[in-house]
Amino acid sequence: MEIYLLLGEKSAALKDIDIFCRGFEKSGIKLKKIMTDTINISYPFNGQITVDGQKRPLPDAVISAYFGNINDYNLYITRYFESMGVLCINTAGCIIDCRDKLKTILKICQNMPDIKIPDTLLLSPNTKYGFIAEKMSFPCVIKILNGSKGTGVELCRSAEEAVKKANEFKEKYNDSVILQKYISSSKGRDLRFIICGGKYVVSFMRRNSKSFLSNVAEGGEIIPYAPKYDEIKAAEGIASLLNINLGSVDFLTGSNNELIFCEANAMPGLNYTEAFIKAGFGNPLNAIAENIKNQINRTKKIK
Repeated sequence: MEIYLLLGEKSAALKDIDIFCRGFEKSGIKLKKIMTDTINISYPFNGQITVDGQKRPLPDAVISAYFGNINDYNLYITRYFESMGVLCINTAGCIIDCRDKLKTILKICQNMPDIKIPDTLLLSPNTKYGFIAEKMSFPCVIKILNGSKGTGVELCRSAEEAVKKANEFKEKYNDSVILQKYISSSKGRDLRFIICGGKYVVSFMRRNSKSFLSNVAEGGEIIPYAPKYDEIKAAEGIASLLNINLGSVDFLTGSNNELIFCEANAMPGLNYTEAFIKAGFGNPLNAIAENIKNQINRTKKIK
């Protein structure tokens, strides 16, 4: 069983990559790290691919671990493997949909109307202060559409501040900006559900007493969480809608502890694995590796 771990320049140096590989090795799977810029795409396809100048047979699966390297070339590489019938974790479409926060929200609103979502407003250069003040309560949250790890997320105290920060964000991040209702009952806290192969794996609370952001990159801590059945089904339903094979679905909690969708991620960070091991629950990567092995075996049977 051969699985390629597709990497970009930035993601190759992340400690999460080594954590991921070690977790799979304990399940008897040695992931092969492949830099996408060493893969050559050519058609017509003759049953082999070229990696670093060497011809190789197709792998059984590829895992797109791009993190900060989501760009057109890497997405084309993933699409290339998809077109050859290789199991792709995740597909290019999934990566794109999960990266774009507003696209994710629109899909959920259209297909899963029972899922609660914070009031959201897409800002344009012509959005008026009065319209913002009418649609948003303050403070509100301002976000870039394609940020991660808490990057490009801040609180705004007024419509004027929102417009000012939006202009700053657009210049700094070259990205569109949304405003969202601030869920004060979930300050510095959210719930993350890890999904693999369409099924729930583990869930945990991310909690930060020093910031309204729960991200571990912003100082948050991870606490294993025992979910209710309907919470699991909501997370699995969103993952299915977004075609997430391996990823996460995040929720805020309302004043009555109801779940409010926050965002979804393809290939989230792996800090949670260490937290679960320390808490005596075992490494969640074991279950993820077994799930992927089973997916590969099912794919082989179909072929």
